[in-house]
Amino acid sequence: MAGTTNGVLGDNGTTNGVSQYTDGLNGHAAHTPAHSAFDSIPDVINAFANDEFVIVLDDASRENEGDLIIAASALTPAKASFMIRYSSGYICAPLPVSRAAALHLPQMVTENADPNQTAYTVTIDAVHPTVSTGISAHDRSTTCRILADPAAKASDFRRPGHILPLQARDGGVRVRRGHTEAAVDLCRLAGKGDVGVICELITDGEGVQGVPEFTGGGMMRRDECLAFGKRWGIKVCTIEDLVTHIESTEGGLKSSRDGEVTMQL
Repeated sequence: MAGTTNGVLGDNGTTNGVSQYTDGLNGHAAHTPAHSAFDSIPDVINAFANDEFVIVLDDASRENEGDLIIAASALTPAKASFMIRYSSGYICAPLPVSRAAALHLPQMVTENADPNQTAYTVTIDAVHPTVSTGISAHDRSTTCRILADPAAKASDFRRPGHILPLQARDGGVRVRRGHTEAAVDLCRLAGKGDVGVICELITDGEGVQGVPEFTGGGMMRRDECLAFGKRWGIKVCTIEDLVTHIESTEGGLKSSRDGEVTMQL
C-alpha cells in the first residue's frame, strides 16, 4: 500500500529533492548506531514499548537538540513532573494528521512561519473531573493520556489549554527529520498507539544564592544528552539512526513521475 505526500522536508525545514530518501541503508549497517555512544534503535523501541522515556537527537544542521519522548498513554503525573523539571516545560503531543482532524485540532495559524514548519495545532486541556486549571503535572498528564485514547472525541477537550498537539507528517521521519515525526514513528514501532509526548531538554545554567537568576543555560546538545541519559538510565538515539532502521525494515521513499514522494511499504 502506498501513501503520498507533496515533498520531503529537509533538515533545514525546506523542501528538498528525494534522491537521498531511497531504498537501502544509506551507508549504515543495519541496527548499528552512527556513534558508539548511542543506543541501538531496537533497544530504544523496546524501552519505549515498556513505557520508558527515550532521548532523540536531530541533526546538528537542524535544531541540534535532544527531546525527551514518551508515549502519551504512558505519561503518568510522576513522569510528567520529571519531564517538566528537566525540560523547557513546553510539552507537545505529536499525532497523525488524521487523528488531529478527527479531534477537530486545526493548525494554530493559517500561514506557518516556523523555520522547520512545525505544525502546531490549537492548544487543549482535557474535560475531566480531575483536571482543574490544566497546567499541573497531573492535569497535563491526564490530558495526554486522554488524547492517546482511541475512543477520545473532540468534545473531550477544551480549547485553548496547556498541551500543544503537533501534526506529524504522513511518512514519518522518512519525510521529515523532526522530533514530531520521530515520536509518532516510535509509537507505531513500539505498539503504543499513535500519540507521543515530547519536550526539549535544557541545561539549568548557574545561579548565585539569593539571586533569582540563572545564567549560561541553554539547550542540551549531544554530549549533554548522552550524559543525562546515562545518569537516569534513558536510552539515547538519533533521528538519522531511526530513519536507517525504518528504511532497512520497511523500505525507503521513491519519487513518482509527478514529483510526489511515495512510501514503499
